Amino acid sequence: MVSAHEICQFLDEFAPLQYAESWDNVGLLLGRSSRQVSRLMTCLTLTHAVAEEAISRDVQMIVTHHPILFRGTKKITDQSSEGRLLLSLAENGIAVHSPHTAFDSTLAGINQSLAESLELSEIQPLKPFSDGTGAGTGRCGILKTSVERDRFLNNVASATRASYLEFSWNSNTAVVKVAIACGAAGEFMNEAVKAGCDTFVTGETRFHTVLDAQTHGINLILTGHFSSERPAVERLAIVLGKNFPTIECFSSEKDQEPLSLFQKRL
Repeated sequence: MVSAHEICQFLDEFAPLQYAESWDNVGLLLGRSSRQVSRLMTCLTLTHAVAEEAISRDVQMIVTHHPILFRGTKKITDQSSEGRLLLSLAENGIAVHSPHTAFDSTLAGINQSLAESLELSEIQPLKPFSDGTGAGTGRCGILKTSVERDRFLNNVASATRASYLEFSWNSNTAVVKVAIACGAAGEFMNEAVKAGCDTFVTGETRFHTVLDAQTHGINLILTGHFSSERPAVERLAIVLGKNFPTIECFSSEKDQEPLSLFQKRL
């Protein structure tokens, strides 16, 4: 069998922890590194429903994109929601690892995967790291041929499996050069503009970022936070399964979009 330590070593090579943002909480966050793993589950967010699923499916390790213990915790008791979650995981011997922003930025990470799924070429980080690996925060790339608005929106929805998109469009501008930043990443708007992109795709952002996009004349597409990251979490389970063939690796079925869409009826 494979230990949690060995899996963490692989993840730290695949998504080096030095790529994580300074405010982040990454790596092995719960459990014994010596824990023997035969079943591993990936998820975007480790909710109570996901934890219950892991326990019911006899999982020994969870790789969650969004970290647990993200803020300072002084007590772990059954008197809080987070405490109950952590206790249930610990009592069942489940180790938890989070690559989070390191996975966003690594060479084969979330932003790279999304750029490739949109069939961009000449893909580069919006803000490259200085290590010369090609890794960095965000991505930008060029379409082989320009694409009209509705077709590109459909391509984005298909790539992220989003049931709906929000967008702000600059007149009838066709899409040629695209910037990508998964999750809540409106702060990359300036980098997208500096890179000469006509379109910026992210998960979610502030209202004033939308106004900034209109001021700069750049198309903005919001996929929803979940949709921008969940497909890559599923691919990570496949990557782990290929590298650890003796382990059953799969993605959570209870890890779902937390928001629903209501449409007013006339």
